[in-house]
This record gives sequence, C-alpha cells and structure tokens, in this order.
Amino acid sequence: MPTDYDRIREDNIREYGRGTRHLSFLGRLYTDRTHFVFELLQNAEDAGATRILFSLFDDRLEVTHDGRLFNERDVRGVCGVGEGTKTEDLTQIGKFGIGFKSVYAYTATPEVHSGGEDFRIENYVRPYAVTSKPAGNSWTTLFVFPFNTEKIAPETACKEIGARLRNLSARTLLFLRRINEIEYRLPNSTGGVYLREEIARGPARQVSVIGQNNGKDEEENWLIFERPVPVPGNSDTVRVEVSFRLEAEDKAGKNPERIVKVKDSPLVVYFPTEKATRFGFLIQGPYRTTPSRDNIPKDDDWNGTLVKETAELIGDILSEIKDLGLLSVSFLEALPIRTEDFTDDSMFYPIVESVRNTLIKEELLPTDDGSFVSAGNAKLASADWLRKLLQGDQISHSLNTTSSLKWITAEITETGKHSVLWKYLRNGLGIEEITPEKFARQSSEYFLSAQPDDWFVKLYGFLIETEQLWRAPRWNGDSAFGILRSKPILRLQDGKQWIPFKPDGTTPNAFLPPPEETAFPVVSRSIVTDEQARTFLKRLGLSEPDVFDDIVERVLAKYTKTDRESVPDTEHQADIQKIVRAMGSDSEAGKRKVIQAARQTSFLKATNPMGDIVFKKPTEIYLNTEELRRYFSCTQEVWFLHDDYCSSGTEIDAWRDLGVFSLPRKLPTLEGLPDGEKKRSTREEKIENYDMDGLAKFLQAIQELTDVEEQKKSATVLWEFLRKYLDQDARFFKAKYEWFYYSQQSKYFSSMILVRLKNSKWVPTKDGSLEKPGEITTDHLLDEFLGATELIQSLGIVEGAGQSEDERKREHATELGVSLEDIEFLKNHRDEVQQLKAALAARKDRPTFPTRPVANPERRQERLGEQLTDAPNKEYEKRERSVRTTNGTIDPTTWLRNQYTNDADQMVCQICKEEMPFRKRDGAHYFEKKEALSKKYLPKEHEAQYLALCPLCAAKYDEFVKTDDEVMAELREEIVSAEDCEIPISLGDEKTSIRFVGTHYHDLQNILEEMG
Repeated sequence: MPTDYDRIREDNIREYGRGTRHLSFLGRLYTDRTHFVFELLQNAEDAGATRILFSLFDDRLEVTHDGRLFNERDVRGVCGVGEGTKTEDLTQIGKFGIGFKSVYAYTATPEVHSGGEDFRIENYVRPYAVTSKPAGNSWTTLFVFPFNTEKIAPETACKEIGARLRNLSARTLLFLRRINEIEYRLPNSTGGVYLREEIARGPARQVSVIGQNNGKDEEENWLIFERPVPVPGNSDTVRVEVSFRLEAEDKAGKNPERIVKVKDSPLVVYFPTEKATRFGFLIQGPYRTTPSRDNIPKDDDWNGTLVKETAELIGDILSEIKDLGLLSVSFLEALPIRTEDFTDDSMFYPIVESVRNTLIKEELLPTDDGSFVSAGNAKLASADWLRKLLQGDQISHSLNTTSSLKWITAEITETGKHSVLWKYLRNGLGIEEITPEKFARQSSEYFLSAQPDDWFVKLYGFLIETEQLWRAPRWNGDSAFGILRSKPILRLQDGKQWIPFKPDGTTPNAFLPPPEETAFPVVSRSIVTDEQARTFLKRLGLSEPDVFDDIVERVLAKYTKTDRESVPDTEHQADIQKIVRAMGSDSEAGKRKVIQAARQTSFLKATNPMGDIVFKKPTEIYLNTEELRRYFSCTQEVWFLHDDYCSSGTEIDAWRDLGVFSLPRKLPTLEGLPDGEKKRSTREEKIENYDMDGLAKFLQAIQELTDVEEQKKSATVLWEFLRKYLDQDARFFKAKYEWFYYSQQSKYFSSMILVRLKNSKWVPTKDGSLEKPGEITTDHLLDEFLGATELIQSLGIVEGAGQSEDERKREHATELGVSLEDIEFLKNHRDEVQQLKAALAARKDRPTFPTRPVANPERRQERLGEQLTDAPNKEYEKRERSVRTTNGTIDPTTWLRNQYTNDADQMVCQICKEEMPFRKRDGAHYFEKKEALSKKYLPKEHEAQYLALCPLCAAKYDEFVKTDDEVMAELREEIVSAEDCEIPISLGDEKTSIRFVGTHYHDLQNILEEMG
C-alpha cells in the first residue's frame, strides 16, 4: 500500500511554509552541478544495490538500481530537508538529507517509482501520487528526472550530464562495497560500463576497477587495507581505509608488480572530496563534511578520531606490505616523504608521524643486499664504491659500532630520480650519510688489520679516483694533505698495517717491493701484482727502495734514538760518507728526500768553544771556519761542525745543502718597531724583524780589543758576512710592519741588525780608530772596505769628497734601487712616463673577488625549482607609504654576506669590486642590498634577486638603472643570455659591470628562465 503523500505534503507545508523560494538553494549545493550523480550512487549503495543504470535522454535522465524498495521513511527523507533516513548515521554514506536535493540543479519535478511507491516531488518538499511506472526486469527502483528547470535548457542539461557519465572514472567504484557495476546509456545510442572486482589478498582486499575515462579504456588495481572504528553512542562500527595503487608486472617480466605513487590524492568520503591530502595513496573514511562536501572540519572530534585511527592503520600496513613482497623504493615514494607539505598542526600530520616512527623502529627500508633495515641501523653511502667495498659486518666495524648496520639500496641517491626520498631518509629519518672522507677518518688499524689482501686491492682501485683523500702536501709545511696519508692503509708483506708517510706527509714509511728480497718494509707482493693497486701506490708516492731511502730509513733512523752516541766511529764515518755521496747525486728528488729527513735528525757531531762534543741537527750548527770561530769568539752557546767532516770542499757543499750555516743565522724577533711608527689597526698586527746570532756580543767584544790589527781582522769578517747577505737578499737590513685599517697595509723599517750596526763603533778607519758607520765618510774607510757600495749606503756611510760626479750619481741610483741607465731612459721618455704614472695612480690593489663555483648544477636547479614553487609573489600594501609585505620570507643580507666574502674575510662590492668601505661595531661589513630587477621583471621573492653593493654604487644603481625601465629590460636580457658571470652596465657616463659569483649567477639566471 503506497504512502499517504497528501499527509506528508501537508506536514511539509506546515514545516517549511507555503512559499518555497527559500529552498531554492538546494539546486546550488555544489559548484559542479553534475555532482548529484555521486549522491544517487550513495543512495543506491546504502540501499544495498549491486548494479545501477543511468539512461540519458534528450529531455530527462532515468536512473534504475536493484537495491531495496522504498518505504514511507524513505519517502519522507527525499521530501524533507535534513531529514533523510541517513541523518547522523555514520554507518551510511550519506549523512545529509539534503544530498538528494542536488538533483534540483536540473529538474523541478523528480519522480520515484519503487515497489508500491510512485510519486512526484514538487517545490522540493511536496509529494504527489503519479501513475505507476515499472523499473524493468531485475530492477527495483526507478528515478526520473525531467529537465524542466527555468534556468537550464534541456540540451545544456543533457550535454553536462553526458560529459559527467563519460568521465565518471572507474575509480568511483573503489571504496563501494555493494555496487559492482555502473552502466550508462546516452541519447546517441552509445554508452559504457564501469566494473569492480574484488579478491582477498592477505590482510587486504585487491580491488580491480575497469571502465572508460573520457572515451579511453582504463583499468586500475588497488590494494585496500581497513581498520574498524566504533561509532560513539551505539554498537555499530565504521571503517577507515588506506588504498595503494598496484602496477602489474609487465609482459616481459622486467618490471615486477609494485605499488606506485598516485599524483591526485583527495580525501575520500566514499567518493572524492575537494580536500587534498598530498599523500601518494588514498585514505577513506566517514568524515563529517560540509553539506557541499567541499571541506572537512579539522577541529571536529570525530574527524580527529578517524585521522588517528588511520595513523594506527598505516603503521600496521607497512610491515604487511613487506610480507606481501611489495615493499620497494616505488612504495616508499608513495609515502608522505615531502615533509615540507605537512606542518605539525596540519590535519593529517598524525599519519605522517606514524609513518616516520614506524620506519625508524622497524626493518622496513630496502637495503643494498636485498634485505630490510630500520632507519636507526641504516646508512646512506655518498659514493657507490663505499657500498661495494664495505659489506656485511664490515660496515659496522669500519664505523666502530656493534650495531648491525646496512646500506640503503643504491637505487636511492641524492641526485637521481629518487632525490626527494633521499632527502627524507637523510633529514626526515636522520639516517647518516657516510662520505669517503668520513670513511677515511673512521678507518682504524683494528678494522684495517682484519681485512684480507684482496680487500685492499679493491680499496686501492677505488681510491685512484678520490685523490682528495690521499693528496700530497702542496708546499713545504702544508698540513692539509689527504687524511689517508696518515692512516694505516698499507698492508705490508709481513701482514702488518702501516701508515704510508711520516708526519710531514711526504717521507715514505714503506716501499713497493723490489724484485729481490729486502729488509725494507714493503707492501704485500700479492697486492702489488694487481695493476690498478700498483698504479694507485705509485701515484700515492711509493717507489722501490733506493740509496736515498736507505739513508732515510736505516742510516738516519739510528740517530733518532737516545743512544745515538753508541754508534761506533767506523760505522758513523761510513754513514757520513754514504750521505755525502748521496748529496753528490744528480737525483734532485732523492736529495730532497735526504735533506728533509736529515734536517730533523741529530746525526752530526758538533763541538763548542769549551770542547764539548754532542750530536746535533744540521740546522743547529755552523761550519767550522776561521771566520766563524773569530766572529763567535766571545760566545759560548755556539756549536761548530766537528773537524772530522771538513776534509774536502765537496763535503762542505753537502753540509751547506743539508742546512749547516756558513753565515751567522738571522734570528726572528717581534721587537724593534720604532717609536711613533705604530698605526691604528682593526686586526692583529704583524712585525717581521731580525737580529743576527752573536752580533751583540761581537760588537761589544771588538771595542774591547786593543790590538788594531785584531780589530781590523774581526771587522773584516763581519763586513764580509754582511756583504754576502746583501748579495743574497737586497732587503737583508729591512724589517716589515703590517697592519689592517680598511685594507691591508705595510711599511718597512730598519731591522734590529741594522740598528745595532749603526749604533756601535766597529768600522775601522785609516787612522786606526773604530767608528760608528754614520759618523764617517768613504774617505775614512780602509781600501779593502771600498767597493761594497750597497753595504756602505745601507750603513749610512756618506760619500767622501774624493768621489767623482759619475760615481756619486751611480751610488745615488743604487740607493734608490735602480740603475743609472734606467734613469737616463726615463729622462728620454718623459711623456710615456707621465702616462704610466697616471695609469698606476688610477689603479688600486683590489681584494680577491670570491668565486663560489656551482658544484652540482642539476641538483641546485632542482632545489631552486622547489624554492620557487613555494616562493610568494612580491606584494605591497598601501599604508602611509607603499610597504612590501612578502620579503620576510627570505634573508638576503646573510645570503649575500656569505656569497661575497672572500677567503681573506673581505666582503667585495659587485660593481666597483672594492672591499666594502667599513665594518660595523659588530665587526661585519656594512653594505647595501639592492634588488637587481623590479617586480615587473622578477615577481618572485628570492635571495638571488639582490645585489651586494657599497653605498656609492648602490646610489648610482638606483639613479641610473632602477629608475630607467628600458635599461632594466636590457639588463634582464643580458643576465639571461650572458655566458659568463660579469654583466656590463652603464652608470651615467661610467662604463662598468656587475660581477657575480658562480652560485649567485646560476640561481638568478635560472629564476629568470623559469619566470619566462
């Protein structure tokens, strides 16, 4: 018996009034009018239907399904507002009684025929009985929607609904449980079918959906996991679900079945909503939505419960995916690995955190050996050869830990297609990256000793391409040589581990094995037979032992011990002869090897004036000459080479080469800066001054001599020493003072040596007296002292009357550091000299401009793209003046300071290339940051859009570039098209350029190209 429609109609008139214009909003519930199709699918699913058919005609839409028959409660539901049978029933898809009312976008009088119910609805809420219309074979319910609204023509309605049915997507069926088939028929006799098939697969359901999308066949396979959630207030439960897209194995069998990331992943409340999740998979649940399903209230308690339950579910899913054999890199890519997409207060953050915590604790990350590891026991290898070299327990042992460490699979690299996943593992999960440098520093003798010879063959083969780990010192005293030069990476023939070089980084501790047997420490012969290993060891600096190695390793080594005095004289003499013969060799490299070791070894016998004999380093003693004996006659703390060594000139040359002094040593001192010479300095000052060993005592002693001839002999010795020093170094008498004030500055002053010489009476004169140099003329000098013009002038001895005009000119020229011929040349080319002076005056010493090369352009460009995606456009608010509101998202000051500060801690202006004019009170350079281009030419906020300029160049840039739109347009084109890092510009009449470091120019050019 049909429902009493008249009574329902009268009830609704009392409820909603006789006027129904206030209900017209029901036809405008959704921005997409065709969304009502999903509402009808909801009704059919909740009615238990397994099939549904949409039949579209030119003037109407008919919908039939095979669900349960309508009853009076259903009639009241579709005729009411907010009174559907599913109201507040979280176990049903439709939670809003107004959902059915979305059909009023296209119809004014929908009809329902189901069992004994046949009625038409008018004015949204008023049912009227109509003639019965059968639904058809196997169908139970028929809806008829005539296209009879005033605002939408039938042809428009037919076109829009037809497009929706064609583009419905098989994925619509994914989370339905009852409907397995959706069929549609169009007025042109075409149509289509969407099908759903489901099978059990372990703890999940594998669902296949098949159909057409915009005329193209589509088939998708999904793996769906679920978790029951109790409904508050009753005994029912609902489900939260997580679904992963499955990609089947290809026919060739090259790509196995795998889970893949989906690009579009809205939250699903049985059907997709407009709420994006940003996951690579789908989550579904009976969330409370707004009536139009365009938003999900974040602070709703029920919605919060569903998110937490989904987080628990996905924590369990990860291990189940592993058990199903589907835990791969592709699956990890589908997880929420872009942490910047999920802030701590975002709605779905508990799901993100659940994934992270599970990956940290459980063995779910694929490794290089095909197993799985937790993030806590995983390591990333920055170089592929580390994975090949360190396998199994070697990883843990090399890093000195008892944890069972494993390498993350080689598929995941910092710069490859899985770079985002690499970043998540590194930063999100905190997995340490092991670099070759880290491996080198961690390598211990304990670990290396446990490795077999063939492991070292592999190691040496890999090290050929990583020279920075074993680079030789670049200069004498360079301590920044490769770390492996001081690590025990050599496996010797006797099985020991050996450090390749002594602390200086160049003197070998071991050798390549020669053909014959040897007592020298040599690398294992089984290793050296490998060609690559031998090549590496040679490039490292090892060679077969020779006479020089014999001296370093065996001869000199005897004298490094505390009992060196016990070496027998005959053996010592043999050692000395071997060293002398080696120093006469033509091998410069071999001699350097001996010199370096000898200067650090006390192997030479030395005597002092009291007759003591001890072993000393060459650099601690003097040749035993008559001149040096006279000079140091009043000094007890001096050591001379023992007489046993001075048998020939050849030996004396060898001793000089090894570091034995033939002249009194120059001794550095930090004292002696003249009064009044100290300058204001903003950095640490430096004084390079020198005294001469024994000089003070010599000058005192010579004045105590009473014999004129003895005075003359002693003074002649000193005079010759000084003359020889000046021949070797024209600045012998000069000391240097360096300070910093805006720039590095320096000046020369008289060294302590010269001050002592000028202030003492030691120069013998023709009348037999000793005088200070500045108190005599050349006329007073002894004949044998004449001719040493440079020394005479340095000491301040003035010219005597007996000199010719030409001699005086030549002496003046020598004092000025030029020749008389050069002076004549300058006199004859006065105009050219003036031009040169002008050019030199205009040129200043500029600081070194920093370079900052781009180490990895592809990775930097990818990171730049990510930054630009999130970068806001420049925006301004109109206040009392125009104020930009978006530049708080970047920090150009710090960025520019890092880019344009060179290794000498000088920050350089990009236009004048000079150091910034002053430092602030905090020690940082003052500079002005200027936008290179205005909003019109560069709309995005980014540090690279700024220039680092001194105040003067900043003012010029504002005046001549920023205010001229045509100039700015040309500048933009220059930056985009230029091939190097220097862009020519004009600042008024001044032709100059903007110079960029490599990283700055790379970023700015790529940003402009990205903006188009």
